[in-house]
Amino acid sequence: MKNLKFVQVEHGNVSHYNLLLNLMIPYNKELDAHQNRKTSYDVICQVTQSMINIQGDYDRHLELCYDNDVLIGFYYCMVDHYGHKGFIKPEYGYIMEFYVIPEFRRKGYGKDMFRRIEFLFASHETQRIYLTSDPVTGKPFWLSNGFINTGEISPENRLEIYEKEVQK
Repeated sequence: MKNLKFVQVEHGNVSHYNLLLNLMIPYNKELDAHQNRKTSYDVICQVTQSMINIQGDYDRHLELCYDNDVLIGFYYCMVDHYGHKGFIKPEYGYIMEFYVIPEFRRKGYGKDMFRRIEFLFASHETQRIYLTSDPVTGKPFWLSNGFINTGEISPENRLEIYEKEVQK
């Protein structure tokens, strides 16, 4: 039986940085393999630190997910607002990163993590969610969770944009 716990990553918490970095490395390797690219370790460290540095807004969530005391993944999401760097869809919920450790996939953890994100977005009165997806592992997962391909391409990463209504 799952006993999920979500822990907001805190700016300045070295333990949180190390835990997140240890997830970001395999996450980026997987994305790189699916998109035929190579992200350097230094860039992964910089991106991890920058994700942590901009924590603080009430509607920005960088959370580690545990089953009891076992770390199973993380996600990074926020409500997109006018004035945010790179905003695409103001006032939509935006899932920027989402990762479940491979050994925990296909066991319902990803679906449970996504339900948590929907709960957070509903608490911010967000009506719709959008994301771009890894075309190999992400696309089937998001489609199975009700997302639809909008036909739009993100100017940031050149990936297809998917959307869905927030379930309250």
